[in-house]
Amino acid sequence: MSTVLIIGTTGTVGGLVLEEALRRDLDVRALVRDKKRASGLSDAVELVEGDLGDRDAVRAALAGTRAALYVSPHEANEVELARIFGEEAERSGTRLVFGGFHIPDPAERAAAARAIPAYEAKLRLAASLADSSTRPVMVNLPNFAQNDEIFREDILGGTFPTPLHPDGVNRVDLRDAAEVITTALADPDFPAGSYKVVGPESLSGEQSARIWAEELGRPVRYTGDDPNWREALAARLSGRKLEDWIRSFELLGSMPLPTDPADVEATTELLGHAPRSFRDYVHHTATHWH
Repeated sequence: MSTVLIIGTTGTVGGLVLEEALRRDLDVRALVRDKKRASGLSDAVELVEGDLGDRDAVRAALAGTRAALYVSPHEANEVELARIFGEEAERSGTRLVFGGFHIPDPAERAAAARAIPAYEAKLRLAASLADSSTRPVMVNLPNFAQNDEIFREDILGGTFPTPLHPDGVNRVDLRDAAEVITTALADPDFPAGSYKVVGPESLSGEQSARIWAEELGRPVRYTGDDPNWREALAARLSGRKLEDWIRSFELLGSMPLPTDPADVEATTELLGHAPRSFRDYVHHTATHWH
């Protein structure tokens, strides 16, 4: 079994993992809702059409695979979808690699669920996958640098509307996460367990806006402390994804996410190189936007 399955190939995490997997010449399969909408994917990707809620489609997508990346979609039945995927991964003998929000310690997870009730379902589904018999690899990701891309028009127009605590929030470049996840998918000897992938520093909204301004060569003003920041999101997103993003940014704006040097050291060891800085990400993205 040499094929790996990637869920969410048209999204941010899954898309970057797909790029990295193809760069490493892995045999890749993707479960997509509509093959026509996924026509932009590489011809090297084997497509299976179906929905995560369709057990038969999930079973067909997992058949004969060595490992599979699961990224939870923004759906009201996200716990049920994860349950189906986990059960079918166990049935097929496929190793499960998860990319998202996971707290491995049960007491800490329960405390987080009490403090942030809106995240209870996400914490529960991740825990259920971590308890599966698939030798799971759980990759826990903090705030994504790539989240800024939803605000491309705002940033190019001179404002940075992402709410981030003044004391700073760790921002991870998902290209680093994609490297770790792809290694876990490709290497059957990658140890099972929970891993945190972090960026090298924590940044406030003001600092993030300043970096965008310097890399773009134009003024960019932080507006994440504007009480109407939700309107900027509502202009870009809708449905459950909008709800999830609002909850996430309410959290990021209200509490800092300090950077633990031990986490940076562990991420460096996983990657084989230092994690990319937020400026690295912005420079790369600004060059592409130009």
